[in-house]
Amino acid sequence: MNESFAKDTDGFFARHFDRKISGAISRQLLKTSVTPNQITVGVTVIGIGAGYLMAQPGYAAKVAGSLVFLLTSILDGCDGEVARAKKMISKIGGWLDLWGDNVVHVSVFYGLGLGLFRDSGSDVYLKLGWAAVWGTLISASLASYQTWRKGKSSFTSVSGDAASLEHASRWRKLLVQMSDALARRDFVYAVVVLAICNLLPWFLWACAIGSLVYAAVLVGLSL
Repeated sequence: MNESFAKDTDGFFARHFDRKISGAISRQLLKTSVTPNQITVGVTVIGIGAGYLMAQPGYAAKVAGSLVFLLTSILDGCDGEVARAKKMISKIGGWLDLWGDNVVHVSVFYGLGLGLFRDSGSDVYLKLGWAAVWGTLISASLASYQTWRKGKSSFTSVSGDAASLEHASRWRKLLVQMSDALARRDFVYAVVVLAICNLLPWFLWACAIGSLVYAAVLVGLSL
């Protein structure tokens, strides 16, 4: 793996597993004329497919959806890796990447809620799905605003850099640590395990609560 592909905000699995795979794919993509934005759009479409599978009734469809979701998470690193290597980083690309990720999350969260409703007939799963969707949309909007306000090309962390926290209050530092922890994409591996164990309702509850908590943290940091 080319260490330049890794980011400080990567979690354990993202750094030691996802980046090895996405890095190998990115090195092949660098030999083509494919642009980072084209990669983003393609990965987003795959992620929507994960949501479609999650929305189908039955165990097998949800396991397949979780695996496609994991594939999406791994491939999600390729657009940024190619952009940095080709020196094609742009504000439009960063915005597209941020919203592409969140379109995938909305598709998976709502799709899972719909799929569990179809399995059980309980509308609580539809409500949990919508709660996760709204938390995701609010968080994405706030992240977009912070990115625009700071004049950056992409959103990687609410803190921006270590210097911005040097004189911050203890409360603000805690909020930043919470938000960055909630934003790690390592959770996708847990989705696969829960799907195999037929425990995806746990994941949906976590998404509904976690996305709203994350949105609340971002609101607190924006004040």
